[in-house]
Amino acid sequence: MFSKELFRRWTYQVFAPGVLLREKYNAFRELLRFDDLSLELVAAIEDVHYGAAVVDWARVAHLTRRLRQSVSEMVTRLARLSPSRHLDLAEYARKVDFYVQMALDVPAGDMAGPFVRSLADVAGDAATAGGKAANLARAAQTARVPVPPGFVVTTAAFRYFLEACELRPKINRQLRRVDLSRPGEVAEAAAAIRALIAAASLPDEVAGPLAEAAAGLAHVPGGEALLLAARSSAVAEDGRASFAGQYESVLHVPAADAAAAYLRVVAGKYAAKAITYRALMGFADEETPMAVLFLPMLPAAASGVLYTRDSGDGEAPMAVYAVPGLGAGLMEGASSPERLALSHDPPHFLLDRVSLDGPVLPEASARKLAAIGLSLEQAFGAPQDVEWVLTPGRELYVVQSRPMAVESGTRDAAEPPAPPAPPATPPLLAGGQRASGGAATGTVLFAATVLDVDTIGPGTVLVTPTLPTSLARAVDRLAAVVAVSGSRAGHFASVAREFGLPVVTGAEGAFEALSEGARVTVDADAGAVYPGRVEALLARSRQARADAGSPVARRLARLVPLLAGLTLTDPTSPDFAPAKVRSLHDVVRFAHEKAVTEMFSLVGDDARGLASARKVKSPLPMTMYLLDLGGGVFESAAADKEVRPDQIRSAPMWALWSGLAADDAPWPEGPPILDDAALDRTSAGLFLGEDRHLASYAVISDIYAHVMLRFGYHFTVVDALCGPKENQNFVHFRFKGGGADIARRGLRLSCVRRVLAHFGFTVRASGDLLDASLARVAEHVAQKRLAMLGCLLAATRLLDIRLEDEAAAGAWVEAFIARTDR
Repeated sequence: MFSKELFRRWTYQVFAPGVLLREKYNAFRELLRFDDLSLELVAAIEDVHYGAAVVDWARVAHLTRRLRQSVSEMVTRLARLSPSRHLDLAEYARKVDFYVQMALDVPAGDMAGPFVRSLADVAGDAATAGGKAANLARAAQTARVPVPPGFVVTTAAFRYFLEACELRPKINRQLRRVDLSRPGEVAEAAAAIRALIAAASLPDEVAGPLAEAAAGLAHVPGGEALLLAARSSAVAEDGRASFAGQYESVLHVPAADAAAAYLRVVAGKYAAKAITYRALMGFADEETPMAVLFLPMLPAAASGVLYTRDSGDGEAPMAVYAVPGLGAGLMEGASSPERLALSHDPPHFLLDRVSLDGPVLPEASARKLAAIGLSLEQAFGAPQDVEWVLTPGRELYVVQSRPMAVESGTRDAAEPPAPPAPPATPPLLAGGQRASGGAATGTVLFAATVLDVDTIGPGTVLVTPTLPTSLARAVDRLAAVVAVSGSRAGHFASVAREFGLPVVTGAEGAFEALSEGARVTVDADAGAVYPGRVEALLARSRQARADAGSPVARRLARLVPLLAGLTLTDPTSPDFAPAKVRSLHDVVRFAHEKAVTEMFSLVGDDARGLASARKVKSPLPMTMYLLDLGGGVFESAAADKEVRPDQIRSAPMWALWSGLAADDAPWPEGPPILDDAALDRTSAGLFLGEDRHLASYAVISDIYAHVMLRFGYHFTVVDALCGPKENQNFVHFRFKGGGADIARRGLRLSCVRRVLAHFGFTVRASGDLLDASLARVAEHVAQKRLAMLGCLLAATRLLDIRLEDEAAAGAWVEAFIARTDR
């Protein structure tokens, strides 16, 4: 496959280089589209990992699958751009992808029968019977407390039902919509899933044993058949997470209707409140399969709840809450129960009774219930929340026992904190967007004054035009970052989220609103900056989602480094190589950087591929040829042999040209400016003045421009993409050579470097070669910087010959910035 692609590329290079240019550009545009999508997906997954979003695990899996596909498309497009280089990237990307799949998978679970088991057979087996049934069976077996007979339709039956009815893919398609910040969509997804289950038929392999077991449990020799209760018993229910009140129970079920009751309980697993609770507690849907516990409906003189500890105090009494008859109203909070306090230790004295309508539970029954509760507490090794029923014959039965959520006098960590009061002082800056959440305080430093990120001191609030990846080197010293442009999808924003560094983007007017050296507090969640230190913001804790020990949190801890970790940060480093790839984000970074590099050398010095280029007709004393890749010129100029500047439609080319053609540009009179160095290398200068090998050229589209400018003894390359998608925009600039000695060329290069640094470019210089870049900026920012580059190129022509010393260079820089900043 590789040999075929390479042969095709060589054929185009020899016989149709213009077609090759267009193919490379199209591959580049597609790669940028997948780059943008990949970074958005990384940001969305990181939002889940770092607590800014609470979603169903199915959404994480869906986002990850999309990211894997997007990264694969980037690798393919890079191979089209450069089939003979980076050949091992695909192999290393596949290795990372393999580990991603391992971290993503949730064990499927067992679907083997028997699908119905007696309650006595499942003691402690929560994986088979769910938490409620397993606990109840253990209560009877270990604590020796009275429990009614019953049976369980197992979790294997649930999985088999979903598989037989082909429901799992359909359910996951709905669950991947679940984002708790959009409760309306959660409700819609829940309703859609419940409708799927209601429309399904229970397979005979489950329905048959269920009907037989229900008939046997309901049968009373010589008497009227009992009605049944179908109760939820999902895995994880009544365990670390109680799921109290989240699932559905169906009461008074005739044995003949057991299958319908089973389906109602299963559908209750997908109530909106249950989905929300499960996501908050950090469980995937596959990790909480539903078993259904069937018990006989007991005649109830009274029922209620027993708490074996009424508070976190070790000396606290037991508390019994009782209502006449069945306790459904109590569980729903619709009844005012009788409350009895009993001493925790035997003989369980009655300490207090509060009853609005007279006694409900006899004291003897209350003391017996307390003894049952103590047995359960000792058997399970923790305080218990016990549901009980007292029959008319004064028999007590336990129908549920689960770990008790003990209050300790402090707010539950899972409870959302109260929203903080807004600071009394109005913000210096508002209206920004959160790229990485949190709040921090520090000292303002303008990026325009920073030429080297290594000079950034600890506790810095960096105010910057953009979010260059190089800032990752200072992440441990930055308190916060406020950027005029950039987005949450950028590479640095991803690193910031990983390190908990607050970052605000879209902060228009930040340089005007903030003062360098001032102490401020950045509230990235609100997109605002306040003067001084605001303790209320700094002390605010973020709402807990799932604790670090939840299954989803553990999987995310394994998965996110493979997706979003960023090892490849410095393109100039020898470690910036496919063999050093450790995450899909690394693959994205490598492919993007190498694609841009490939486009930077789009056309060689021999100008191959420009045979169909058209000359630009303008009053400027320079010869330029232009190749339109599509949409670069207006349709009215499509058939013209020459192109006027006002016929150029390409946004980056027009912006650059506007700077070159500015009214105060110092262009001389005389013959066109050509490539003097190339002319000197030819025998006796036998090139014509119009020869394309000596001229400047541009390869353009509607939003792209690759421009090679030949000015005497120095050359410049500008490669830019300038469109509505901020994450794709960039300006790359190379400046080399000159006609003066090396010292004066160095002075000119210093001027260029200082100007570019002032306007937010990342600059590298070596000898008489300078490379500068600006990435992921808004369209209007890219256009302004390109116009500035055009002015700079016109102004610096022959500047190396004119400059005398450092003082003259400094004065020139100040004058140029003052003129261009107007």
